[in-house]
Amino acid sequence: MDVHEAALLVGMLQNPSFFNPLRFPERATTRRNVVLSQMRKNGALSNAQYEEYSQKPLELNFTKQTHIDGIAPYFRMELAKYVKDILARPETPKKPDGTPYNIYRDGLKIYTTIDPDIQRIAEEEMAKHMAKVQQEFFRHWRKLDPWTYRSGSDLDISVEARREALVKLIRSSDRYQTLRSRFLSEVLDRLQAEFDDLRFSDDDREVERIVYEYNKPGYISDLVSKGMISSSLAARYRRVLESPNFPTLRTRWEQLQEAADREFKTPIEMTVFAYNDKMETDTMMSPLDSIKYHRMFLQTGSMAVDPVTGQVKMWIGGINHKYFQFDPININRQVGSTFKPFVYAKAIAMQGLSPCYRVADVPTTIAPGDGNFGLLQSWTPDNSTGKYTYEEMTLKQGLRNSVNTVSVHLMKLLGDTEAVRGLINQMGIDSSARYSNGRYRVPQSPSICLGATDLSVMEMTGAYTTFANNGTYNKPIFITRIEDRNGRVIYRELPQEKAALPPNANYVMVEMLKYAGTGLGGIKTEVGGKTGTTNDYVDGWFMGITPRLVVGTWTGGEDRWVRFRVLSMGQGAYMSKPFFREFIKRLENDPKIAWDVNARFVRPSRRFGH
Repeated sequence: MDVHEAALLVGMLQNPSFFNPLRFPERATTRRNVVLSQMRKNGALSNAQYEEYSQKPLELNFTKQTHIDGIAPYFRMELAKYVKDILARPETPKKPDGTPYNIYRDGLKIYTTIDPDIQRIAEEEMAKHMAKVQQEFFRHWRKLDPWTYRSGSDLDISVEARREALVKLIRSSDRYQTLRSRFLSEVLDRLQAEFDDLRFSDDDREVERIVYEYNKPGYISDLVSKGMISSSLAARYRRVLESPNFPTLRTRWEQLQEAADREFKTPIEMTVFAYNDKMETDTMMSPLDSIKYHRMFLQTGSMAVDPVTGQVKMWIGGINHKYFQFDPININRQVGSTFKPFVYAKAIAMQGLSPCYRVADVPTTIAPGDGNFGLLQSWTPDNSTGKYTYEEMTLKQGLRNSVNTVSVHLMKLLGDTEAVRGLINQMGIDSSARYSNGRYRVPQSPSICLGATDLSVMEMTGAYTTFANNGTYNKPIFITRIEDRNGRVIYRELPQEKAALPPNANYVMVEMLKYAGTGLGGIKTEVGGKTGTTNDYVDGWFMGITPRLVVGTWTGGEDRWVRFRVLSMGQGAYMSKPFFREFIKRLENDPKIAWDVNARFVRPSRRFGH
């Protein structure tokens, strides 16, 4: 390593992000030269050497490296975050010197529940399945652009909002940040020194707002009136407008936008993700098209949990970690009809209903004054098909076909939402959790019976362990213990189980889920499940249960406008269910997996229902 390279690394120690030479080359060069100057001052360099090294370009030759190659990369990233949290807890034992253990430096041994063979099979089957889905998705959107397409649906996200999201993606890229450093760093440093109570974020929203106010007076006042910024922040923005540095800021901002527009629209040679043997391909593409291209890939999140122990055996957090770091396992997405079994289960447990209980498929209304729902106006949801058969059907048929009228009938029968919200709380879904605006994450609204709530793959998979485990919920766990380098156990994860459903009522649900889990031909194992499809086909779910594994799978776009436009392909039965089927078949036929095809769900001896 040459002296000027070492000086760069030493200089970065003060603030590696601020002096990142890839994103802020000018700032990093200045910092390097400060270190070289100190070396000259202390006699480590002559004047001639200082002049030589301080004039050298950075000459970065950077290849992004990762320690997460191999199986389960998304899981390992989540594991690192989880372990860091454990080590920071006050109750976790500390090192002999009283300081917390460091996950990377202290030689810890972390024992996880992931089964490498099950994980490998899941990743292989995921890639096969998602490659087929993606091929159809590209064909489906041929000659159309999700970023500008208008479906006419009331649920459509505005083109303006999509455009803003695209701008954020552009500005978060290393390419833009390098340009930003070249055009804005110097003037922003001056403004930062002038206004120490104002921070300029990397996405440039502050600069953009200030310049926009100059061009369109009244814009900042409008942001305040809409509650988007505080009046004190607006005052700070206006002070920048009066600064002698503002004309330079405005000029450099406009130059940055012109340079970025030109650079992001110019095709260059690059490597992008693709479904092939290497999982990438070389092509000519503009950086802007590359961003849109990669956002067009559907993502998937899947987790397999042993329902008896709660141990997580498989974790898929996306289609390829090198290109997509978004992990949906703990991200909330609307769950659709996968929520309906919770409503059925509570009604069956409270009312003693059997799978053969009959409900008329007719418009069903919950009106003001009905039960304890507290509605101010009548609610009469349609079926997903928009039609009614006006015939009676059994609960088994209603669940299998996701008939909304049956779910509404059961919710009305229960009399309020608290019965269902209480049940899911026993099944590991915190029904008391609220958003920052104070609203419950699981609403106190009868619409939850149709799946109008956002939950995570982790929560849903954990909840479904109840059905596969004789009515007892098991919290998903993925660490068994952590030891220090000497074998001392400093953390142990204990199973957490909770009785949620009476065994007989639970078995009724198992039988119904087995009936609902059609399209799983070729599987020898006793199996059941439920699909879920959300409004505008944004999210496609399948929750599958076997006596040995519960597998929850979500598929959809990272952006909600990246979706199929028709039910046949946008439903969970197409996007997620086939993966479960092929995954279980592989487990059954792999000699490395001790899979018991003869295992059966627990069947209580006492008969239940009427």
